[in-house]
Amino acid sequence: MSKMNTSDQYFPLNENQDEIRLISILPYGGRLSHVECSIETVSLKSFNAQYHGFLSTSSSTGRKRSLEWERLACLGGTNEMAQDKHNRNHPSHRFGWGDYAALSYVWGDAYDTVPIKMNGQEVHVQRNLEAALRILSSRAEFHGQYRLWVDALCINQNDAVEKSTQIKRMRTIYGNAREVIGWLGPEFSESGKAIDLIEHLSLSWSKGFGKELENRLRQDPEYLGLGNWLALHELMRRGYWARLWIIQEIVLGSSSAVLYCGNRCVEWTSFCQAIGFLFEYLWTVKDAILAHEVLRLYPDERKTPAWSTMSLHLVFRDLWMLSQNEARGGDDYLSFGQLLDLAKSGDAKDPRDKVYGLVGMMDPLVARNVIPDYTLLPANVYAAIARTYIVVHGNLEAIREGNPWGEMNAPSWAADWTWSSRIRHGRVTANIWGPFWGPKGEPPSNKLGLPYRASGDVKMEVQFSDDGLYLACRGFIVDEVDGVSARENGYFAWASSTLHQPVSKKCAYQGADGVVEALYKTLVLNRVSEGKRANAKHSAILNIPADFSHAQYQFESLGWTWLANQREYYFRWSEWRRANEEFSVFGKPLDRYFSETIPEGSNEYDYTEAYSCNNRTSQGRRFLTTMNGYMGWGPDNMFGADIKQIRPGDKIAILFGCSTPIVVRPHGEYYQVLGEAYIHGLMDGEGLRFLESNQCQVQDFIFC
Repeated sequence: MSKMNTSDQYFPLNENQDEIRLISILPYGGRLSHVECSIETVSLKSFNAQYHGFLSTSSSTGRKRSLEWERLACLGGTNEMAQDKHNRNHPSHRFGWGDYAALSYVWGDAYDTVPIKMNGQEVHVQRNLEAALRILSSRAEFHGQYRLWVDALCINQNDAVEKSTQIKRMRTIYGNAREVIGWLGPEFSESGKAIDLIEHLSLSWSKGFGKELENRLRQDPEYLGLGNWLALHELMRRGYWARLWIIQEIVLGSSSAVLYCGNRCVEWTSFCQAIGFLFEYLWTVKDAILAHEVLRLYPDERKTPAWSTMSLHLVFRDLWMLSQNEARGGDDYLSFGQLLDLAKSGDAKDPRDKVYGLVGMMDPLVARNVIPDYTLLPANVYAAIARTYIVVHGNLEAIREGNPWGEMNAPSWAADWTWSSRIRHGRVTANIWGPFWGPKGEPPSNKLGLPYRASGDVKMEVQFSDDGLYLACRGFIVDEVDGVSARENGYFAWASSTLHQPVSKKCAYQGADGVVEALYKTLVLNRVSEGKRANAKHSAILNIPADFSHAQYQFESLGWTWLANQREYYFRWSEWRRANEEFSVFGKPLDRYFSETIPEGSNEYDYTEAYSCNNRTSQGRRFLTTMNGYMGWGPDNMFGADIKQIRPGDKIAILFGCSTPIVVRPHGEYYQVLGEAYIHGLMDGEGLRFLESNQCQVQDFIFC
């Protein structure tokens, strides 16, 4: 172990020795002087004898291996020694020099800096980092044999090559850390009350008090105290949750992660359980409680703040699930599209970091081919990662996420990781929203639904241009867009003026019953809970009333509590119905296919399932019909201009090696990808018969 030079120059790290830099923090007793640290270079290969022996017998990797070691090591030594992380002979220290934790935090304003002392010299760091170091120094956490990795200090920020190399090592650094500390920031906005509420919700989950607590809170919003919910609302609005880099940092920490907010801390697992409890039991209660607290505490406040649901969804649907997968040592890696959803969840000052900041979450076969290069334009970075996924996985699934509407001018076949209209809740996963699905006490699964097979078993044929910006592949045009429903105008409204009525008189379905079956299956993308295909019971979607007041009366009469409490979310059904009621579906207005009365003997499960599946279907998609008489969905650019949308005349292509049809548009001598399509009747290889009958011909596509 060698000390780093205290001048402005960092000594290069020896990659062959797996070297990193770590800091120690001098214990701080509340003095007004600077935080004092020392920085040293250590090797992650310098295992002590005990850990080396453990590695020779363990088949686990990553966080699972770390957790196994922690359990095994703490069986030896005294309880007193086990509590002393700084003891040279601590039973769970893995290296000859001790062990380390990694810090996850928000950098903050680059110009808002304060001084600390590093190896006796004064250096300036951003204020939020100094606050974290000051809190940790007051707890004497990182003095002696237990050290801390902090990116701003342990990476030479003036060395572009080292920065690029270290970015590729995030999985190693955070995944191998004994502990990951998530620094939410100093205490303010009653954050202590938020931690109290988190602890109470986590305990309620473990005790199985879900329904009981829900009922108590409906009767008495102050049952858990006054101001706790507003404090949690403020805690979830903190910048930490919006930072893209924290996703892989906290996930790689998994059950070894802990969140700090000022002097308070809570284990990451408990935090996730509390947010899961909120989703499972209190989701439709939380808004009323927040409104009650604002009225009681701020009677002159005219507007109730809205919950920061993006950060809540991030924890519940992504971070918790990914953390559990990491703790199990699983290889259940996210798909290309799911990584794009994660990228949408977090902010990055540099658009290239939308990719580089998630390398630790990628399939290792992909990650090993990603070389962070900040000399490249974002468009080139996005093209390179799409190409890597296509080549490594041997299919064109990545092309489903492409379109020409992003701001980074990426090729249309390569998804723009900054595109604002990408909607994560529209993805077809096995897990769906509602009271009947998903095991209690567990995060929702990220497993995708049963794959479509539009191109059957035909393998892709693909080439890339020398500059990596053009993709050539083979497939065939199977149809053309005819009618298009109203586009989404943002998340909460539809622009009925953008509706294009169909002109074709063809119908690809057998009789009136065939049309009805095609319609109810199309309205749920023919995928329901557990990712299975829809069946006759999902015709329930055609009997869900458009108007919520009319629907609520029926739901309550039937005792369907969850559906009756959907007032804040029902607009996605009612407004979509209203905007498209006159859209012609095979000569009949769309609205006439629906009934406003739920039949006697109807099943709550079926109606909830149909409602939930349609809710995701309509997000980021436009209902359409085709010139050959099919119905389906195409991509919707909800935050884009009217000119940046699909339109009648766009082609529907089946590309070999891609599971769904793709909407494409001729662009000079090339084509543009507009996005994936669901075309009912062409999703399981049926279109290939048009090749056999010579109704369609295989052709080369060059996408720009």
